Amino acid sequence: MPIDLTFGLAIALPLLVALALFLTTPGFGTGYFHPPTTSPLTRATLVCPGSLGSGDHTGVGSAGSGDVTAEEQGGSQSVTVPAGGVGTVSAGKDPVVITASGAAAPGLVATRFSTKPVAAASCARPRSDQWFTGLGAGPTHDSHVVLVNPNPGQAIADLTVLGDTGPIDVPALRGIAVPGHSSQEIDLGAVMPTQSALALHAVVERGQVAVAVRDQAAHLVGNHVDEDWLPAQTRPARRALLLGLSSGSGNRQLTVANPSDREVTATVRLVSSNSVFTPDNAPTLDIGPQSVARVDIGKLLESAGSEGVLGVQVVATGVVTSSLRSVVGGDVSLIARSQHSRTASSAIVPTGTKQLIVGGAPRVGALTVVARAADGRQLSSQRVAISPRQALKVSLPNGAVRVDVTPERTAFRGSVLVSLHDGDAVVPLSRLQVTTRVPFVKPGLPR
Repeated sequence: MPIDLTFGLAIALPLLVALALFLTTPGFGTGYFHPPTTSPLTRATLVCPGSLGSGDHTGVGSAGSGDVTAEEQGGSQSVTVPAGGVGTVSAGKDPVVITASGAAAPGLVATRFSTKPVAAASCARPRSDQWFTGLGAGPTHDSHVVLVNPNPGQAIADLTVLGDTGPIDVPALRGIAVPGHSSQEIDLGAVMPTQSALALHAVVERGQVAVAVRDQAAHLVGNHVDEDWLPAQTRPARRALLLGLSSGSGNRQLTVANPSDREVTATVRLVSSNSVFTPDNAPTLDIGPQSVARVDIGKLLESAGSEGVLGVQVVATGVVTSSLRSVVGGDVSLIARSQHSRTASSAIVPTGTKQLIVGGAPRVGALTVVARAADGRQLSSQRVAISPRQALKVSLPNGAVRVDVTPERTAFRGSVLVSLHDGDAVVPLSRLQVTTRVPFVKPGLPR
């Protein structure tokens, strides 16, 4: 039976076209989507917020060694980072953009400190989405939002505010334009004065912006103001572990924000070196949709059953963000949920009395804690066992300015509590980014 010419062409022509594309088009016939590849990090940028007072300096470390560039308004400088050590940036009061390339880029980490007031801020990579919880916009508790654009082009950011009764409409916080290589600072007490507990959701719509929050505690008697930096949280979660409680008695405001459209209930637990437990007088917070709740847990932390407590855990029926603000002896210190890490993490810290506080292990494992001097010399090395449902306190040498923590068979969260003569500051550990993901680009088909 002869084959119909039309039927034969209907079969042969697609095969001929496919063969021609296979021979002339690179990549034709392979899967259209490919996972990104991993390659060593060759360039990294961190943004440090501005100075809070006197005794200010910025420490920079890296997984390698080399020179980094530190830029602020009006000039730049080159800083040498020794292997395993810390370089010092001589900066003024403005925010500083730190850029590293080559061997100094992998594992870039930096912290900005102030001794009067005692304050610390981890220098952060620009993020497109993050949360700040526990802000204020009143006469005794006010917060300033600092936005820094490290690139030459204009960037656009939107700031959404949640209060104790729901979202707060603030037109001045929408569509904020930040010109290239510049910064803006917004006083929440000036644009939206309120006594409500607040949470802030910062979303970058265009370009890159690093966002930081400067938190103020004003004392009406004596006209004294103390400040510190409020850490960011990358995303809401059902559990939050807050590590690094300052010593002494005072006002301790725990703030929990519910970004969802359903009511959430949050319970408070305390974490010690032996257990995670819920005291009889622990508060329970019922938080409405897209709302914020605040409670003072100062008396809870000062009770007899709370001796040896190293942190606070918030467990909620839905995803939340949270922070703890302590005002002890006139000094304000702030802690939020620190990063969860399965790999090496580091913190740059000032000289003086300090302790590493770690917890949040999902399984039994070990941590190797190495403290180093500015020139990279190893001052101490400790290997400690860690288990679920506990936190650990590890004392560090006074002269240490860099702390490296490497986990084995587990993950962890951690912060360094720095205690100076006038107060405390908390420096969260940062995961060391040593690689980057490169997307697959496939040639298009000819037209």
